[in-house]
Amino acid sequence: MNLTIEQIRSIATGVSRVEERDGAIHLLRFTAEQEAIYAARKDQGFWIKSNATAGVRLEFITDSRTLSIETKVSAGSSRRFFTYEVFCNGEKIGSHGGTQLTDEVIVGSYTNLGEGQKRIRVVFPWSVASPLLRFSLDDGATVLPIKKSCTMLIYGDSITQGYDVQNPAGSYASLLTDALDANAINKGIGGECFRPSLAEASDEIEPDYVTVAYGTNDWHKKEKEVFEENCAAFYQALSRRYPKAKIFAITPIWREDNDRLTKVGSFSYAADYIEQAVKALPNVTVLRGMDFVPKDPAYFSDKYLHPNDEGFAHYFKNLYEAIKQYL
Repeated sequence: MNLTIEQIRSIATGVSRVEERDGAIHLLRFTAEQEAIYAARKDQGFWIKSNATAGVRLEFITDSRTLSIETKVSAGSSRRFFTYEVFCNGEKIGSHGGTQLTDEVIVGSYTNLGEGQKRIRVVFPWSVASPLLRFSLDDGATVLPIKKSCTMLIYGDSITQGYDVQNPAGSYASLLTDALDANAINKGIGGECFRPSLAEASDEIEPDYVTVAYGTNDWHKKEKEVFEENCAAFYQALSRRYPKAKIFAITPIWREDNDRLTKVGSFSYAADYIEQAVKALPNVTVLRGMDFVPKDPAYFSDKYLHPNDEGFAHYFKNLYEAIKQYL
């Protein structure tokens, strides 16, 4: 049986909304208001990246023995590769994807889910937009949503979106989502900086936790005054919007060129200013990210900025250890 949009909506996590248009079901991580902010910036590709399925999942309990998924991918980042992963009772049972974007339908079938009820998790790619054409289970199979322990918003730049992890379940955001058993919406956008209007445009959920990981792009390309103003305004808006949430301000992780001076100043100044900007906000906690990933190009896909799978594993481990004491 092919699941309806109502069934898809009931089992989708990591989404702000689910819409059916042009013969496909779109799993969207930004609200219409937030998407409009990026639609005005198509020249920088931010709108394209906002349509990527970073952090999007289908999670449910079923007695189906088979699963089939059909999607049609399009650009959602500056990267061309993409991967879907399927887990059964916590164990990875398959993946499919490609290394180049095409207009062809991407199909993945898994016929050995086994007997009885089992917990299924389908993790969508961070690097592409991937609307669903079909999502099928055995005729008459049960489809039961899974209630999560908490809700979470994850803001950030390309590293938060997932650049350059090969398997989407291995990004720091995805690993943190699993560790907290969260329904977590990933707002990561490659190239993004502190944008106060995004923090002002609230989601319909009331998150228990919020993580924010901007700063490296601000340090790289912004004027000092702009960085300081936008950083402070972003956190003030976020704290005001979600006064009951625990908000974690993650300062930038190591990058190989961090010893140079930019218009903002030193790399360490950017982290220091973030800490200063949130000092008066009672629900914001600073987590210093400089040591989250080993200071070695071997842990980065491009040798200096974006972690690889091993680098992301370190990022998650150290971030989670830092967060646990506040949960």
